[in-house]
Amino acid sequence: MKQGTWREKLEYFWMYYKIPFLTVVFLFAVAAYFIYAKAAEKEPAFSAILLDIHTDVQEEALEEEFVEYAGIDTGKYEVQISTSLLFSDASSGGYAMASLARVYTQIGTEELDVCMMLGEDFAEYAEADSFLDLREVFTEEELEQFPGLYRDENGRVLGVYGDGLEKIEEIKGYSGETPKGIAGVLYNTKHPETAKQFLEYLLEGEG
Repeated sequence: MKQGTWREKLEYFWMYYKIPFLTVVFLFAVAAYFIYAKAAEKEPAFSAILLDIHTDVQEEALEEEFVEYAGIDTGKYEVQISTSLLFSDASSGGYAMASLARVYTQIGTEELDVCMMLGEDFAEYAEADSFLDLREVFTEEELEQFPGLYRDENGRVLGVYGDGLEKIEEIKGYSGETPKGIAGVLYNTKHPETAKQFLEYLLEGEG
């Protein structure tokens, strides 16, 4: 029996095996994409939210500055510092609710390491045991560096006041706000040492 030409063979293959062939190609492409995405994915190194902070400084600028301060390898690790979320003074209730949902989500998924918010809000979260006792990551001597410490009725040190923190004053954060902002480390942080570095960064500025 005479063998068909190369073109005839190709047409035969395409007619009878087109769908299985395309399915295999599609699955291979999807697998390759997920392998590439996984390889390119950076491990989270730190995440902070500064709520109701009124500053013109871009989030990217703070992230780059803190990365340099803490010596974090951005080729492997990712840092996120959010300054655009609002609980109060939001132009619409919807935005405040979206901000609240994001904070709750990041706390629940253990993605958030440090949160800074106005005093009244901080007190509510502190009462719900949302913050770590800073004596677990700082020594007593190290805590003495901070101009003001937030303590609960049991004497736990749950936060540091924004007043007197070099970086907060530099970016004019919480200017004119009463009560002032307070920063704390979340109780379920996965990066306590980096959270400690961030509070020191807020205290010392760029350094």
